[in-house]
Amino acid sequence: MENQPSKLMPALIGGGVMAVLSSVPIINMGNCLCCMWVLLGGALAVWFYQKDLPTGTPMTSGDGAIIGLLAGVFGALFGTLLNTFFMAVGNGMPMQEALENIRQYNSEIGPEVEDFLEGLAEGGAFSPVFILFGLMMSLIVDSIFGLLGGIIGVSIFKKKQMGASPSDETRSL
Repeated sequence: MENQPSKLMPALIGGGVMAVLSSVPIINMGNCLCCMWVLLGGALAVWFYQKDLPTGTPMTSGDGAIIGLLAGVFGALFGTLLNTFFMAVGNGMPMQEALENIRQYNSEIGPEVEDFLEGLAEGGAFSPVFILFGLMMSLIVDSIFGLLGGIIGVSIFKKKQMGASPSDETRSL
C-alpha cells in the first residue's frame, strides 16, 4: 500500500479529457451514447494510474471507483468552465433559441413560467442560477458515470497477476 502512486494526477487528466470532449460543440454529442465521454474519462484516468503502479501491485475495483469518481468531479468542474466559455463565445444563442421555441410552441404557459423564461432570456446562460444548476447536475451525472468508467477501466486495463494462468482457473473448477 505504501508503494501506491497518487490518484490525483490521473484523475485530473481523465477529468480534463472528459471536460473537453463533453464541452466542445458537435463532439459533445458523443455523450448522447450513455455518457460515452464521461465513461472514457474515468477509464482513461484508471489507465494512467495503472501505468504508474509498480510491477506486481494489484489494482482493485475500489481503486478504479475512486479514481473514476475523482475524474468525474474534476470533469464537472472543468466542463462547467468550458461550457460557460463556449456560451460566451456563442453569445448564449442556443439558450435564446430554445427559450423562443418554448414560447412559440407552448402558448398555454402561465404568467409565472413566462416571467421565469424572460428572466433567463435576459441573463442568458450566464445567470448564476443557471450555471450553478448546470454544475450541480454535472457533478451528479459525471461522478456516477466517471465511477462506472473507472470500474470498467479496471477490468480492461488490469495487469495480469503473476503466476496464475487462465488454464489454472479452469482446472480448479
